[in-house]
Amino acid sequence: MTAGERGTVLIVEDAPDLAELMAAFVEREGFTAVTAGTAAEARAAFQRERPVAVLLDWVLPDAPGTELCRELRAQDAALTVIFVSGRNDETSMARGLDAGADDYVAKPVREGELIARLDAQLRKTARLRVAQASNAPGTMLRFGEVELDTLARAVRVGGRPVKLGLLEYRLFEYLARNAGVAVSRDQILSEVYGIDDDSTERVDLLVRRLRLKLGDYPDTGGHIIAHPGYGYLLERQHQPG
Repeated sequence: MTAGERGTVLIVEDAPDLAELMAAFVEREGFTAVTAGTAAEARAAFQRERPVAVLLDWVLPDAPGTELCRELRAQDAALTVIFVSGRNDETSMARGLDAGADDYVAKPVREGELIARLDAQLRKTARLRVAQASNAPGTMLRFGEVELDTLARAVRVGGRPVKLGLLEYRLFEYLARNAGVAVSRDQILSEVYGIDDDSTERVDLLVRRLRLKLGDYPDTGGHIIAHPGYGYLLERQHQPG
């Protein structure tokens, strides 16, 4: 595969050896690798290169990685962002996903895992871009007081907007489109995360975060039911808008 034919991956990592290692990984897969050691360098590289994906360190010399993630996400809602961090605790993972990251890879970085997750998220992003370009009818789904506008990618409860992270939104839309049907954790990993592995604990974490955000409103008109050992179900049939 010709180097660069799959687009540019921006690697934001202040450890030069690790940045070079990840650059070698992605270049072997046909990407062009651009590295940045600070948030300032990353911002400039992002504007210059318009990458298809960003591999982002958690701690940078001049800004938190979460702050930079939010900035980049605001500029491109469908951008693939993967945190690569030595912090692999649940709280850090949750903060990273809440900042808008698509996935979270723990250091030390393994080539096979990194590339598999990158490819999976890029496939997911490609489907999102197609969906965003579609003007298909039935883009408004309602569950009592909850409204999901799939075209605008917005959620409102009682008319008030609810801010969801990217993965939280993807999960809610997937459950909403399958309302009344129990979906497995493996299905959620495939359809929401775009990956195929056994890390189902990340699904439970994501569901908890979604429940907390929707649970701030007592009358949601429906809720997410756990099916132990299997997965989750969103109650109540939606009403197409």
